[in-house]
Amino acid sequence: MTVTVEHKRPQITPEDQMEKETFSKPRTRKARGGSRRRGSVERKPDATLKVIPLGGLDAIGKNMTAFECGDDMILVDAGLMFPDDDHPGIDLILPDYTYVLENEHKLRGIIITHGHEDHTGSLPYLMKDLSRKVPIYATKMTLGLVEGKFNEHRVKARLAEVKAGDEIKLGSFVVDFFAVNHSIPGALGVFLQSPAGNVLHTGDFKLDQSPIDGVHTDFGALARFGKMGVDLMMSDSTNAMNPNFTPSEAEVGRALRPIIENAKGRVIIASFASHIHRLQQIADAAVACGRKVVVTGRSMVQNTDIARRLGYLKIQDVDLIDAYDLKDMPADKVVIMCTGSQGEPLSALARIANGEHRTIQIDEGDTVIISATPVPGNEKAVTRVVNSLAKIGCDVYDKRRAMVHVSGHAGAEELKLVLSIVQPKNFMPVHGEATHLRAHAKLAEATGVPARNIFLCENGDTLELTQDGVRFGEPVESGIVYVDGLSVGDTSKDVLDERQTLGGAGVALICAAVDLRKKQIMGHVRVEMRGITGGDVSDLRREATDTVKGTLRRALEKGTKGRDLEKTCRDSLLSLLWERTKQRPMVVSSIIEL
Repeated sequence: MTVTVEHKRPQITPEDQMEKETFSKPRTRKARGGSRRRGSVERKPDATLKVIPLGGLDAIGKNMTAFECGDDMILVDAGLMFPDDDHPGIDLILPDYTYVLENEHKLRGIIITHGHEDHTGSLPYLMKDLSRKVPIYATKMTLGLVEGKFNEHRVKARLAEVKAGDEIKLGSFVVDFFAVNHSIPGALGVFLQSPAGNVLHTGDFKLDQSPIDGVHTDFGALARFGKMGVDLMMSDSTNAMNPNFTPSEAEVGRALRPIIENAKGRVIIASFASHIHRLQQIADAAVACGRKVVVTGRSMVQNTDIARRLGYLKIQDVDLIDAYDLKDMPADKVVIMCTGSQGEPLSALARIANGEHRTIQIDEGDTVIISATPVPGNEKAVTRVVNSLAKIGCDVYDKRRAMVHVSGHAGAEELKLVLSIVQPKNFMPVHGEATHLRAHAKLAEATGVPARNIFLCENGDTLELTQDGVRFGEPVESGIVYVDGLSVGDTSKDVLDERQTLGGAGVALICAAVDLRKKQIMGHVRVEMRGITGGDVSDLRREATDTVKGTLRRALEKGTKGRDLEKTCRDSLLSLLWERTKQRPMVVSSIIEL
């Protein structure tokens, strides 16, 4: 029997075949007249608001925070993190959202601040685990990207579009959304009012005063919320260690234009697939230099399609060509947009660099632009790809050579400016590693927040907000969940440790059969070694076999059996290998008892 697997190659959809995206609109509370422009929540002296970060405080990624007041809970963001060299074989890393599942009867809605993977990536897995369809609130761009993920995972969900300036009621919460500028369209900050107090969550942001899409961070909203009273502020800490203002995204476009204009061959630009502002600038520069644009990589094609359909990315069909048509185009007439800015081994750029891409071949004299900053932990992977390109003879640009990338996160001066506008009573830095969080805490203290009111939390910690202030509460279950192929949560830390041992020191296998009644070894004892220095040398193999055989005889005479027998053999072989090779490989002992 022959099985045929249909695989549809991702392609850019022509404009005349695109369908308009529609999302249901939540019921919004209209602005009131007079000085009280927004609806306020009545304070209750016995109310407690719990703020529970489940991810995002130990690394750049897997952002997820639960807000719980009485019988109501809201989840803000549901992201993931990509693995590094410490996670062999792992595809994705999710936050442990067990607490959300245990309290899903309280969950009134999920708010997504923007469409980056570190804020949306765990949504498909969470929605599969929830027993009911909890509504998801986000802007049109974010929902478009989320719906693309849900289609891949075959997940049905209730998607509700919100815009900056909208206000919705979720249980006892009133939620206001305000515009922030980030490296993706449709980014929002959130102001939560509850019976216990008010919380401002900035989401990811920067203060770009010449944004590509004309959307600025809403200073007016920040000032208004500050006047209403912010009992706790949670703010993006990613760039807290950068002492300057983050440059405008427009600077990248000005740097890209001359590079593309002066390039002799193909220009290949690797960027984040969700960085729509960057893709727009690349497309504009390519068209201005008389080049056609090729989009390759599944996520890049998908996100480009979504952004064009929703009107966030403007590029004409006539300026786009399919990767399969490259052979008919002169090398100096194309710009290729692809994934791979983080050195991912299966990304388009990595396959191009290794000569494994189906349609794109790279030659000496071509120009490659890495338009991103490696996520901490991925630097080595990016360097490997860059070295492969350099061997071919490519001209490689990254942000050290030209301003081909700027951050989407606010620097220290911008963070202090926002803190000064909001003037929160209490502060909790979020979205970053420990060094980023501590740097942001010092900025808050410098702007007047008392040190005792600054809370450096870890994932699983609980902050309790009451009329008496903010204090630490009882922590909840937290951690990480590994996605390993089709397995979600089944891969443990022990399995990863074993994989690292296998990769770093090899494996030795012991096979033997014994008669416990006669206390004798039956047949031959076999010791196989793989990935061990000297493991293929006959003298070491013979010595290893003799050592295990002698250990087995002595153990049988003492009446040792079962797991103790296997452990004794394992320990003896490990001792020998350490003495001879100074290595501690994984040893698997299989003793058959007759």
